[in-house]
Amino acid sequence: MTNRVAVDVHDEARKFAVELQEVLDAVLPVPTGADPEQRRVNVIVQGTRYAVHPGCGTQPALITLTSKDVPVATLKVSYFCVADRRGHFLAVLKSTFELRELDDRTPLLRADYVRRGGRVPASHWNVHAERGALSRLLARTNPTHTAQLSKIHLPVGGARHRVCLEDFLQLLLIEFNVDREPRAMQAINAGRERWRRLQIATLTRDAPEVAAGVLESLGYTVTPPDGGHPSADSEALQRW
Repeated sequence: MTNRVAVDVHDEARKFAVELQEVLDAVLPVPTGADPEQRRVNVIVQGTRYAVHPGCGTQPALITLTSKDVPVATLKVSYFCVADRRGHFLAVLKSTFELRELDDRTPLLRADYVRRGGRVPASHWNVHAERGALSRLLARTNPTHTAQLSKIHLPVGGARHRVCLEDFLQLLLIEFNVDREPRAMQAINAGRERWRRLQIATLTRDAPEVAAGVLESLGYTVTPPDGGHPSADSEALQRW
């Protein structure tokens, strides 16, 4: 079996930044009079991690969302990337997509991914809205909880099936009707397909024998490597 060359994480992070920039530019218009450089996606080296986000500072610059060209909200997009554990691919260590009101640090909605989530689902939503019935239920069943809906992490399918940026952008366009570029949906669909193809490849590495069985059922001839199929990555497949 051919050995893969270790990934150049810096180079792959820069390529990822270019893809992210292209998606944002194709979907969200720059408000009239705003400087497009303010939402330029940059790669910031932080030891072995690479922060990829709009803005050149350590914190992501917020992207202004408009309705009829009037600023109405902001979008925060942030990624931290590393080499995967085999050193063969770029991996996302953490990502955050947030919708905020103007001049408000508290999100309205947040989709988070944390590669080693542990106590919370690796991929989850936080909804910053409260309801008395939920608080009362939490007070009865989990007295140590803050009893806030915003502190509940809603799982969305684990690391491999998590929400991508294109899903979050479409939420903003459809549900909140923010301004969009003319070909926004084409860019969203193309980006989402690219993302899901990458996830299919990752899932194949997680469970190669299952992938081989599916290919054989479709008429492909699959030759296992010397020593048989690699073991499935049960830890990745079972991760919350």
